[in-house]
Amino acid sequence: MLATLVIFLREGVEASMIVAILLAYLSRTGQRRYFGDVFAGVGAALGLAAAGGVAAYLTVRTYAGSRVQTIFETATFLLATVLLTYMTFWMRSHARGLKSELSSRLGAVLGQDRGGALEPPPARAELTDAAAMTDAVAVTDAVAVTAGTQGPARRPGGMSAADVGAGGTDAGSAPPGRPAGRATRVGLALLAFQAVGREGVETVVFTLAIAFSSAHRAGMLAGGLIGLAIALGIAFTMYRLGHRINVGRFFAVVGSLLMIFAAGLLVDAVQNLQQLGWLPIGRHPLWHTGSILSEDSALGDIAHSFLGYAQSPTVLQAAVYLTYLACVLVAFLGIGQRIRRVAAR
Repeated sequence: MLATLVIFLREGVEASMIVAILLAYLSRTGQRRYFGDVFAGVGAALGLAAAGGVAAYLTVRTYAGSRVQTIFETATFLLATVLLTYMTFWMRSHARGLKSELSSRLGAVLGQDRGGALEPPPARAELTDAAAMTDAVAVTDAVAVTAGTQGPARRPGGMSAADVGAGGTDAGSAPPGRPAGRATRVGLALLAFQAVGREGVETVVFTLAIAFSSAHRAGMLAGGLIGLAIALGIAFTMYRLGHRINVGRFFAVVGSLLMIFAAGLLVDAVQNLQQLGWLPIGRHPLWHTGSILSEDSALGDIAHSFLGYAQSPTVLQAAVYLTYLACVLVAFLGIGQRIRRVAAR
């Protein structure tokens, strides 16, 4: 339950941030009539990802207890570990340019239809509707805190949150009021589909990994729904009510938790590889704590699925767990840089 809660919370916030950036751009350029196309792309991406996840799970369950299931679960654990690690570092390094990238792609899509007369630019009063979406763009500046940047980041051709609230426009923005065309609407839907679809695929892979590593699957759905509800609440608070949260710190904390979760998945993969006989080293158990905290118990299952707890870990499992955590946390939190700065004083 805890694992799916954190996964859905993190992915939900990131997906809502992407959608808000798209909507803010359309609102700022007087293209609110395309909102429905963005939502259609988002809905299609989430629906397809969910259907694919259910189909994959049901297919694997038909091989329950077989070697095929163990191999598929191992591949899922390894894929989830790679995706978790990559996406956490990717968000930290690309967050500052996320708004500019999406705005540029939106401008290209809106510039497809060259035929027909342009509608008059929207009045200043209409542009002020974008103020309700100020934080949607501001979050990309806040995420930059993770990379060590303070204050709103300004980029060539880009804007700060204050600029959006003032009704400004990006350099190179698509002309406002361009007549709706089929190509434009399809392009916007595909852009939203691709941007949010990545989050959906990641969530499906992580959820499958949790399902394979957990003995108590009843709480998974509840945890996912709670995490998604919290993510939507955060999005509503930021984008509609005008409140701000330190999104950079949010992703730093959640990213660190996900690194611990990824370490547990990596340990599960090692355990399966040893059981398959593909990794016949370091197989001696270090201890047995099943009588104290069994993996089959509710608490033990939470500790196993989220923290990587093993009641009888092998030497290789322990070594992989500690090595992975030490490397990724030092790199992600910039502990080495902080130590060097302190030593230089």
